Amino acid sequence: TEPLNVKTPNVTLLLFCGLVVGNHADTNALPFPWDKIRLPETVKPQHYDLLIHPNLTSLTFTGVLQILLEVEQDTRAIILHSKNLQISKAQLLGSTHPRDLQVSEFEAYEQIALFSDGFTFEKGNHVVHLEFYANLSDSFHGFYKGRYTTNSGEVRMLASTQFEPTHARAAFPCFDEPAFKANFTIRVRRESRHISISNMPKLRTVEMADGLLEDQFDTTVKMSTYLVAFIVSDFQSISKKSQHGVEISVYTVPEKISQAEYALSTAVTLLDFYDDYFDIPYPLPKHDLAAIPDFQSGAMENWGLSTYRESGLLFDPEKSSSSDKLGITKVIAHELAHQWFGNLVTMQWWNDLWLNEGFAKFMEYVSVNITHPELQVDDYFLEKCFTAMSVDSLTSSHPISTPVENPAEISEMFDDVSYRKGACILNMLRDFLTPEAFKYGIIHYLKTHSYQNTVNAHLWESLTNICTSDELDSGRLKLDGFCSKNRAESPASKWFMEDSVDVRAIMDTWTLQEGFPLITVEVKGQEVTLKQERFLREANSSKTSNFLWQVPLTYITSHSSAMQRFLLKSEKDVLYLPEKVDWIKFNVDLRGYYIVHYESGGWDALINQLQQNHSVFSSNDRASLIHDIFQLVSIEKIPLDKALNLSLYLSKESEIMPVTQGFNELVPLYKLMEKRNMEELENQLKGHLVKLFKTLIDRQSWSDDGSVSERMLRNYLLLFACVRRYPSCISTATQLFQQWKESDGKMWLPTDISLVVYTEGARTDEGWDFLLEKYKRSVSPSEKWMIKAALSYTPLTHKLQWLLERSIEGELMKTQDLPSLVITVSKNPKGFKLAWDFLKTNWGKLVKKFDLGSSAISRMAVGVTDQYSTREMLHEVQSFFGSLAQDQGSGLRSIQQALQKIQQNIRWMDRNVPLLKAWLDRNSL
Repeated sequence: TEPLNVKTPNVTLLLFCGLVVGNHADTNALPFPWDKIRLPETVKPQHYDLLIHPNLTSLTFTGVLQILLEVEQDTRAIILHSKNLQISKAQLLGSTHPRDLQVSEFEAYEQIALFSDGFTFEKGNHVVHLEFYANLSDSFHGFYKGRYTTNSGEVRMLASTQFEPTHARAAFPCFDEPAFKANFTIRVRRESRHISISNMPKLRTVEMADGLLEDQFDTTVKMSTYLVAFIVSDFQSISKKSQHGVEISVYTVPEKISQAEYALSTAVTLLDFYDDYFDIPYPLPKHDLAAIPDFQSGAMENWGLSTYRESGLLFDPEKSSSSDKLGITKVIAHELAHQWFGNLVTMQWWNDLWLNEGFAKFMEYVSVNITHPELQVDDYFLEKCFTAMSVDSLTSSHPISTPVENPAEISEMFDDVSYRKGACILNMLRDFLTPEAFKYGIIHYLKTHSYQNTVNAHLWESLTNICTSDELDSGRLKLDGFCSKNRAESPASKWFMEDSVDVRAIMDTWTLQEGFPLITVEVKGQEVTLKQERFLREANSSKTSNFLWQVPLTYITSHSSAMQRFLLKSEKDVLYLPEKVDWIKFNVDLRGYYIVHYESGGWDALINQLQQNHSVFSSNDRASLIHDIFQLVSIEKIPLDKALNLSLYLSKESEIMPVTQGFNELVPLYKLMEKRNMEELENQLKGHLVKLFKTLIDRQSWSDDGSVSERMLRNYLLLFACVRRYPSCISTATQLFQQWKESDGKMWLPTDISLVVYTEGARTDEGWDFLLEKYKRSVSPSEKWMIKAALSYTPLTHKLQWLLERSIEGELMKTQDLPSLVITVSKNPKGFKLAWDFLKTNWGKLVKKFDLGSSAISRMAVGVTDQYSTREMLHEVQSFFGSLAQDQGSGLRSIQQALQKIQQNIRWMDRNVPLLKAWLDRNSL
């Protein structure tokens, strides 16, 4: 698809409206001296000296800034970024006396120009001095205000930053593009009741004449503006040194400091792991992890000071579930991986954001798998790839590396394609090159490009030249087999028919075009015919041509569980088996990013095997068979009843990934029906699913016993059973809720079933009100999250409406939680109309609060609408989004995705409802 076509304002017209402020502002507005959205490359910042002073009473801040610039060729004006800042003074500091500068602002591009009539900034170094002031932002980005309420009901304010991708310019004037790396020396003024923290350790605190304190921080390493951070608050902290001597601290509001222990020990373990894995020492003396009460995204990797939602960092052993522990560990692993991938080596521009995010997402699994094996993190990787495929199979998808220019387009890059598809193709490449070779390649990449910026091709070069690279001293290179001339004996040899592998040629097919391949397999005797085409859910399939990938295929057969490999480079190819087989299964353990279709009885043989003995396939292979067959139904390659026949084996399944994948394919079918008047069929399908999983549901204990996967599955199954009104589940949950309520919430509930118990309790007005009281008093983010989820699962419509209204106010329910709340209510059969009306009514407010293009806005646009399947609703959604102005989001990619999902649902229902009804009549368990 085309990148977003955001209409550019008429530049020439705007150029003449450049507002001029500053000491000698000329009342006649001069034309703005620059007309591109990207800054000129001829002026480079070397060092920023920044003093920032937030006032937490007036909720404003002032700043004084000196930037050391290197001017590479004579220029009449210095162009840099500034957004919503009032600049009160601008000077060029000279050898004798300062020269006053005029400031002209071009708001459309968030740029200012510094100039002086008749003056030229000559080639060489210059120091610019700026003074400015602004309000602390009301949003979740820039330098913004936060608040929290103590147990005694006192409201306390704080100020913290979130600059990625383009919001450093809202805190201080700067060259706000990732390639303009510089050193930063930061000072923060504050009152004595607060503390301040920033990227670097504090060198000293100086008392000022007015009784204020000034914290002076050490100078940073060379880094991009989006990684700068400072926080002024009354947080407390706990600390510990890593084995490599890095001081690690966790900061949180005082009442929650007891929940910081798990994050601290996890951060120490993970930072030490990365230090060793990348063979590059973490370059700063300290790393702080701060839990911020008001925080929009999950977390942010600011160098030396990563910031998190409270629920992403704080762990309460009494109240947090096993999935909380898994989530917290992964988010810390993600942000700490960024200290190397992203911070030390940064993408040249946001079009290659995936070099940051795909890598950090991928490293979560590599690291946690080794540091926390008990969390069984590998079980959840494939679900990332399935999520990515669901957006990547629409025409509105985009290549992993795609051109972006303005802030809204840049924000929209933070999506499932950059993160999840990025991680999945890296996982495929690692499997292809072998983990050892891949590891040495990325070490080479990080060492070669430290403190610099990179593009896609730099990574492919490092991964291609593993064997010839001089930097890796041969002593450490355990790749003798991999790199030896005698390729035949090496573990990688099975890929290489030729002498060398061209990583770039392979990976360009995965990063420079959108989508992914559908591999069609036909077995005739020992001959396996393979063909590839783009997998696309689209009424018009002509758009699948002209796409070709180099696909590292893996397969096992009924005769051999030893994985075989084959690199498919052309549209069609043939491979030969040593003997005839009953079945063949491609994409072993979901190592590749592709879907497989088995023709001429291939699926029947696999279904037959699943029904006879499913354990010959790994649980990941079983999950991928379930996933693939239902995706093939959606593009009419397979009739629905064949996919439903395959799903019948699930009555014997007990592993988390295949079970949840079965739910992921089957539940959305009845969710579509809930939004139409199809009660009879809907209830028939719901009844069938309860029976399908009955044996497994009956085996679940109401406890916290078992492995992490078993515990997460228990929560999932019991919640499903109670919501589907399965009698034995209802009676246990009701009884536990009554006991918990009678103890005034003091009775301990096993954490993995708490959500199930709360959800049952929230079905009555009285139970709902009791839960709300407990929500207000809880200091555990995990417990608050579970109660909030239960409150939003209630069938009581008036309560759902009340929740939505409170969230937009942001007092009782934090506005940061609004996107997930609106989406949850939209999935509630009693709430979907409320959620859609709420989204339409408050769209303008939401865009202002969360920012156009942010993942919060994208998630709501898609999440609230993606279960509609009627032409009436398609028309309604189309006309609402179509009526928006450009700056309100009419051009967002997520809106295209939302409309395409509804169109896909309409086609699915038109085709499959009669088939589903007939199949359920035949197969009532």
